[in-house]
Amino acid sequence: MSLIALAEAVDRLVESGHAYVNESETTANVSGLSADHTAQLISLCKQLQWHADLFDSAGEAWNSSEFPDPGFAPFRLTIWKPAVEVDSLYLLSNRAFAQWLDSGHAASRWRIARFSGSLHVGGRVLQSWDGSETPTTVGLTKSPRALVKEFGDVRRVPDDVRPWLASDLSEECFSESATQVWVRAASTALISCLPDEIDAITGDLKFRGPPRLSLPASVPCDRLDFTTFRALLDASMWVFENERESEIRHVLLASELARSGVPTGSTAEFLRQHLAHAHESAQLAYQMVLADTGRDTLKALVDLRRAITDETAKLSDMSRQLAGSVAAALATGIALIAARTIAAAPAILVASVMLVVAIYVAVVIASGVHFMHLQRQLRADWQHRLYRFLPPEEYERMVRTPTARAESSFVWTARLGGAAILVLTVACGWAVLTPSPTGLGKSSPVEDGTPIVAPTQPDPQSKRSASAASSSSPEAQTRISENAPDQGEPDGD
Repeated sequence: MSLIALAEAVDRLVESGHAYVNESETTANVSGLSADHTAQLISLCKQLQWHADLFDSAGEAWNSSEFPDPGFAPFRLTIWKPAVEVDSLYLLSNRAFAQWLDSGHAASRWRIARFSGSLHVGGRVLQSWDGSETPTTVGLTKSPRALVKEFGDVRRVPDDVRPWLASDLSEECFSESATQVWVRAASTALISCLPDEIDAITGDLKFRGPPRLSLPASVPCDRLDFTTFRALLDASMWVFENERESEIRHVLLASELARSGVPTGSTAEFLRQHLAHAHESAQLAYQMVLADTGRDTLKALVDLRRAITDETAKLSDMSRQLAGSVAAALATGIALIAARTIAAAPAILVASVMLVVAIYVAVVIASGVHFMHLQRQLRADWQHRLYRFLPPEEYERMVRTPTARAESSFVWTARLGGAAILVLTVACGWAVLTPSPTGLGKSSPVEDGTPIVAPTQPDPQSKRSASAASSSSPEAQTRISENAPDQGEPDGD
């Protein structure tokens, strides 16, 4: 195929030092060409029916249909790529592929001329020019720069690890030349994600241990075989597959690598000997950490259940206390209205007692509302400190729902009780301001307005006159009786 022949010719010239290549999204600039090499590339472009512009060493344009004069070498050939589809990056040479891997590109489809098949890496897919694979969506991962400390000016640790992770890499795909370009870039990036820190001067990989371990900086010549690179991929995917657990997994893997032994001559050889075993040991250590965390989590859940139970019980007790207070207040208010209406109780006494009762009920309601808001604030403050391991839906079901029901019961009791006390207070005020109706019960002489006449005491002189009359004749008694004032009818006795 002429496309692959052109791409291989460009790569051979670059690898042998007879040319330089620099590709953009639309063109491929091959410079430093001799006349023969220029004619070869122009011939391959004509077979593909691609347009190419030729320039000599002075920058003058040449007719690409003419054979270039060797006296004007070196030549620069600008090859124009055909129209490309949206969200795709078309690359002719593997050297340009390596350059774009280093600089990065936002396209989700990378089409490499010498790539056969397809390889899904992170949120992009690597495939041939005529490939039809669709990239898969990959969730966010923790940035390796948050796990590995760097003190130099040049950042070696990638900001995003997803473009260097591939779960479907086969041994046949691994052996291809275009795949090897990605493998070398991925190896450098993933190895930089393993240590605890990177030396600012030498670039060595530092593992805290114990014991402390230092590995030489990974260089492109340290090529990994398929088994070692597959182990590196598996370990990296295990570390970064869960964003919340990446930190502890990274610490465990780095510690196991530090315990593996003394470093060998190269980092690639050390990883070949120890990475798979360190990954397995880190997984076992992680399971033990999960067991300990599980016990701590269970204890935290028990404490949470006890706290929620106590809170709901307190709210229920406050609701019952409020209901009892409202009932007692209602009974007291009704008794006050009856005392005012029937027994004409003093208005100041009725008003004072009703005011005290209303204030008591208001204080009970206010204390319950204050307790409810205080507990809400405490739950909001401590959720992210103690119960971050609970998903939001689980926390909603275990904490917010039962407390909301208990709060709703107290709120309705407070509303109904407060309304009842308000109505009763208004009724008592009306009874105090309204005069007591007459005819109900027995009124006192003072209220009826009847004057009180004190009983008269008998005069001693009258007693002597009466005694004298009783001893006189009957005629005298008759005159006395006729002259005496009428004292009313005598008693029946």
